[in-house]
Amino acid sequence: MKNSLYNRTHIREYLIYGLFSAIVFIIPVWIYLYQADYEKTWFVFSGSIFFMFVIMAYAWKLCKRRPDYKSTWMMIMASHLAVFTGILFSVIFTTILCFIYIPDFLSAHSENVFGNAPTGVNNHNFNSISLLYVCATVENYGAGGFIGALAPYVFKRNQTKDRTAVLDPDLRNPKP
Repeated sequence: MKNSLYNRTHIREYLIYGLFSAIVFIIPVWIYLYQADYEKTWFVFSGSIFFMFVIMAYAWKLCKRRPDYKSTWMMIMASHLAVFTGILFSVIFTTILCFIYIPDFLSAHSENVFGNAPTGVNNHNFNSISLLYVCATVENYGAGGFIGALAPYVFKRNQTKDRTAVLDPDLRNPKP
């Protein structure tokens, strides 16, 4: 029996929802870098909230599809695969935006692009860049992973006949 998590249809869904969640994350990051205002750092954090809502929509879609995902654990694994794909795209898009809006991005001699940022706090844009990458990885995983684990339990109606997810068909029928 083939595992339905890794067929073409589901991989395409992971890519689509991961890409869409990364796009809704990167729009506030783009606004933050475009305005170059250190006081509007909250835009970056709001991107992770949007990321979480896209993953929640994907988990909702998985709960409505009965034949593929009979197990809640399969829905959790599928939503986490979409989260990991979204994190990968978020990091790539954040890197592209940093190359565009922060001159000498990889250099240690870059000038502070945020005019009102304290010099000691944001020396050579280090704190802003680390904020962007921490939000693109850790915060997106926290928000998306949490909602990806919670939503299948909340949205699935009847969990009394839930089957255990088996990724390896050889483990289903162990030989004595």
